[in-house]
Amino acid sequence: MQTIMNVNEAKANFFGMLSEVESGLVSFTIMRYGRPIAKLVPIKRTRKIRPLSGYGTKIVIKGDLFSDDSALWENA
Repeated sequence: MQTIMNVNEAKANFFGMLSEVESGLVSFTIMRYGRPIAKLVPIKRTRKIRPLSGYGTKIVIKGDLFSDDSALWENA
């Protein structure tokens, strides 16, 4: 919903306006002398990347990472 306010109303009700904008239901156009000078609109929230839960935080490597197993891969 779009709401129009003059500068004096916006100044007097600024914190209430922020609460309404934060809820995402209202945006405000602030007017001075009958002309729009600013808009107060909610910012689109971005998803935060969080580590996967339930999968554990450890990686277990079995075997030797530095051994030379190339002979196992030659013509068998």
